[in-house]
Amino acid sequence: MLRIISGRVKGKKLATPRGKDIRPTPVRLRKRLFDILGYDILGASFLDGFAGTGAVGLEAYSLGAGKVVFVESDPEAVKILKKNIERVGNPPQIRVLETEFNMGVRELYQQGEKFDFVFIDPPYDFLERANPLKILYKKDILKEGGLILFQKGCQQRVKKMFFPVQREIKEGKNCILFLRREE
Repeated sequence: MLRIISGRVKGKKLATPRGKDIRPTPVRLRKRLFDILGYDILGASFLDGFAGTGAVGLEAYSLGAGKVVFVESDPEAVKILKKNIERVGNPPQIRVLETEFNMGVRELYQQGEKFDFVFIDPPYDFLERANPLKILYKKDILKEGGLILFQKGCQQRVKKMFFPVQREIKEGKNCILFLRREE
């Protein structure tokens, strides 16, 4: 059972998909990520791209993020995501964009939005045909000093990173790369 692991809504159960198209970030990896981010999450703006169940963005909310935006295009995933947002009380600082990731980033850029953290966990087959880092590079929606948190399979290769890797954490077959735009 998927749950929020810490913060103000700790222990809240989250809905999960029946199929394997949506793969929530493993609990141990999510815990390590937020242990590293620590108090930097307080009041932060957090974008959860390819949101799926929303577990990562909802964990950020639970730990005190000031704003959380989810981008998800799959209709079934959006239903689950909205159900999970309801389970944490439909807070006003949470917003869902029901669109493809690149379109969502363009929309946020046009609205002048900037984020402290951008978490992306694209479907592994998506990385075979597209690179979500490219749109993040072109449409700078990171605040100064912000981080892109890029989850991928540890064995997966990405043709062009666009940003330097600051840190990498591994848990089983999953990795999260911490990327920061060079000034």
